[in-house]
Amino acid sequence: MRLDPRFVGVLLIATAVLACSPSEEQEKVDREEIQAALEAYLPILGQVYETGDLSLLEGRAAEKEISRIHKRIEDLTFQGRRLVPTFRSLTVEDANVWNYSNCYVTTLEVWDLEVRAMGGEQVLSTQLEQANRVKYQLKREEGRWRVLFRTIQ
Repeated sequence: MRLDPRFVGVLLIATAVLACSPSEEQEKVDREEIQAALEAYLPILGQVYETGDLSLLEGRAAEKEISRIHKRIEDLTFQGRRLVPTFRSLTVEDANVWNYSNCYVTTLEVWDLEVRAMGGEQVLSTQLEQANRVKYQLKREEGRWRVLFRTIQ
């Protein structure tokens, strides 16, 4: 039995369309947007730790997350230390988006870290290429992903 070549062509096109369903395509778009958002966010987070300027996080992180970072900076200051992190790379290992606007993300991040004495440039410790697995909760608002929570595992 021979199949009409036009039927085979239509069948191949239909199979290709079904193989890349809208949900798979949306997952790919979401993952790319999340990757880009975190790649923009992390160098800014490093600047915040170095300078203490929390205003850099406005619109990028939730108030609760900004408060948590502020507390960490205060703890370091109390100890007479200042963290100078340099963001190197990010790999999104897993991204679970639901209801279009909520997401849990697991990443592998690489940072160079220096701990300096407060009020000077004396380096107390250095750790190059420190790899951390990090969990995030993100929220899409007005077309942008915002960090609700970030924790190093």
